Amino acid sequence: MGQQWRTASAFILYFSIHPAIFTASTIAQEIAGPATDAAALLLLKDSFTEGGDALSSWSFSSATSPCGWFGVICVSGVVTGLRLAKLGLSGTVNVTALSHVKGLRSISLNDNKFSGPLPPDLSTLGSIKSLFLSHNAFSGEIPDGIFASMCSLKKLWLNDNQFTGRIPSSICNAHSKLIELRLEDNAFDGTIPTFDHISSTLKSFNASNNQLRGPIPASLARFSAASFAGNPGLCGPPLDSGSCGTAPSMEKDRARTHINVVVGVVAAVLIILLALALVALLFCRRRRNHQENLDAASADALESGTASVAAVAGTGSTQKEEKNSEATSGRKSGGPSRGPTGMAGLVMINEEKGAFGLAELMKAAAEVLGNGGLGSAYKVAMANGFTVVVKRLCDMNRVGKEAFDGEMRRLGSLRHPNVLTPLAYHYRKEEKLLVSEYVPTGSLRKVLHGDRGAEQRALDWPTRLKIALGIARGMAYLHAELASLDVPHGNLKSSNILLADNFEPLIADHGLVPLVGVAKASQVMFAYRTPEGTQHRLVSPKSDVFCFGVVILELVTGKFPSQYAHDTNGAGTDVVQQAASAIVEKREADVLDGDIAAPDTAPGIVRLLRVAAACVDANPEQRPEMSEVAELVQEIASG
Repeated sequence: MGQQWRTASAFILYFSIHPAIFTASTIAQEIAGPATDAAALLLLKDSFTEGGDALSSWSFSSATSPCGWFGVICVSGVVTGLRLAKLGLSGTVNVTALSHVKGLRSISLNDNKFSGPLPPDLSTLGSIKSLFLSHNAFSGEIPDGIFASMCSLKKLWLNDNQFTGRIPSSICNAHSKLIELRLEDNAFDGTIPTFDHISSTLKSFNASNNQLRGPIPASLARFSAASFAGNPGLCGPPLDSGSCGTAPSMEKDRARTHINVVVGVVAAVLIILLALALVALLFCRRRRNHQENLDAASADALESGTASVAAVAGTGSTQKEEKNSEATSGRKSGGPSRGPTGMAGLVMINEEKGAFGLAELMKAAAEVLGNGGLGSAYKVAMANGFTVVVKRLCDMNRVGKEAFDGEMRRLGSLRHPNVLTPLAYHYRKEEKLLVSEYVPTGSLRKVLHGDRGAEQRALDWPTRLKIALGIARGMAYLHAELASLDVPHGNLKSSNILLADNFEPLIADHGLVPLVGVAKASQVMFAYRTPEGTQHRLVSPKSDVFCFGVVILELVTGKFPSQYAHDTNGAGTDVVQQAASAIVEKREADVLDGDIAAPDTAPGIVRLLRVAAACVDANPEQRPEMSEVAELVQEIASG
């Protein structure tokens, strides 16, 4: 073993000195496998024929560890993920090299130019939990047993490629733990596997726009019809095509029997449709006039500080409408609507606090809490005593209804003590409503910078450190669960961190960037006010790290950051520059909040200040990963 290590090390050293003579492929022939994660990743890079410029930091000369390389995610110095989406990569994917990165758990190659069959040795990546291969040009049939040994796989995205043949049955083997499966926009044919083994774990499924046929398995009937659309050969619930029990020959006989009847009634149907169209035209005109009057009344009500939720949502709360919403919700007094239609569509995505329907919200009064960049927020106390916040979201038409529903359900599945999981939503093209639990204490911004009352005085150093640790843990969780997003939170700031009664922080308004148009996002999302956001309108998970750093600087200095300039018309302190100067000049104690700085607390506060300063580095690649930040804050909290 020692001789093999010495041979591998010497060969790698020689390669770093003479790259023109020895390529990574030569290394692979000389030694049984790459000796380090860095060597393995260089083998992977060597297999790409295009897009290598984006990986210029991948070099032995650039770092001893690959953790500083672009797109490489590390935890405690171990490579755990590769985020290589949208880099124009093509060629092959050296799975053999990847198999030597023992800590690898997540691979994202979305939106590149890979083509040809899926690498058959993909099955050797048995520890992978997330595999994202969407929006490439992979083609051909996928070997049926390719996923049999990938027992840790939780998220598999194969959508928007050119795959053919049957869906591999190994996806749903007895050991599978899959929670997300995206197969849409390919050319898969045949029947859909039963998925019985993963019916309890699978939370997101989409096989639309393929060439699938036959009955939809009962284990998948709980997903929406949109998950199966674009497959004319599919039948059974949740599609409207009815039962699959009728044979094709019987269908033909039935068609012949009915054809004469159809011909006989066509003329009558056309006349009826014409009459209905005229009635509908008159009805729409009356409804439009009514809506204009209602909107004006709603605006007046909101100006006074209160309004009914019906007015907030843009509809009247007449007795007839309440009855209709109750009927749609599936019970006599409200409840979740699983199939939104018009205003009768409140979709519950988290029922841990109980289920409620649009009827309850429509009957309640709404108190205006404030207006933000994405819309207005209202406090709603329902008749059962439960209080929620309804956010009226505007400019969220970046994706269609199906994609919006998928993102909302993903957010509703999040579970972490420091993440505020939304409860329900309502979808309309013009605007959306997002319902969350009301947190009485309010935001960190309010408590830290509001009236210096009892709540503000309670923010001593142990409490602020507790808040910092909770935010770090919650953000690390979001970065793991929403790893496929360009930026998992996107709008982290003190006003979006709520404080529970025990000052445990709850992160809110996360995961919304994919739903907001780029132009709007660049105006209102704090991630776009980072150095890379203002200069290039680019965001990444490292943008969240910068935003986290600003929040921590806000906590330790007690100053309101000027980085929130759009919120305060330029007021505040440049905490980023202030901290950088203090560290360089070794006068960190001068910038600490006097309310918490003391001889016994200053060392810990300075350590946290330095962590925050690393997070707000102007170069995104120099910032630590969110998981590393959480570990650093934990070390400070542990003393």
